Amino acid sequence: MKKILIALMVILLSACTLGAAVTPKQKVSEFLDKYKNQNEDIISQLEETIENDITNTDYRDRYKTLMTNQYKNMEYDIKEEIVEEDNAVVEVEVTVYDYASAIRNANQYLNDNPDEFAKKIEENADDETSEDNETTGDATTTNDYDEDKFMDYKITQMENVTDTVKYTIEFTLTKVNGEWQLDELSNSDIEKLHGIYTS
Repeated sequence: MKKILIALMVILLSACTLGAAVTPKQKVSEFLDKYKNQNEDIISQLEETIENDITNTDYRDRYKTLMTNQYKNMEYDIKEEIVEEDNAVVEVEVTVYDYASAIRNANQYLNDNPDEFAKKIEENADDETSEDNETTGDATTTNDYDEDKFMDYKITQMENVTDTVKYTIEFTLTKVNGEWQLDELSNSDIEKLHGIYTS
């Protein structure tokens, strides 16, 4: 999930190169509308990101659907714009699906029920079971968890999310050659936009 987050930062930063918005408020609105309208470049970059970070095709498709639903259903309300010479701050309240609660709950469930996600390794009759493994019938359960099994569980929990959450994000902008440009967003702000902010 962290790899996906880092790659999503690339999508966000490339989206900062937008048309010539007149005011900081318009620049932020333009930026967020690219996501809401599922701009072709945004979706293409999302697909590339997912393809590089998720090997299972089914999980890729499901995760893409989660993110595109997040984008198109995001709501935002620009609360305040403060401009001081060539710097500006635009405060926005975003409303997004609360995927973070599903991620927290999934991680907690993994901690509480590790056996449910344990890797099962088929073992030859002549092999000895190591101290880190437990023999259960014809297979051995290791202390490592099965990442695919857990990914399926976590994505399923995210797919069931209907609740939304509101976050406040302060977008900072700098005027360069007479045009407002969005500054780089923090990791936490990127997580808020994607509904996966868990801190």
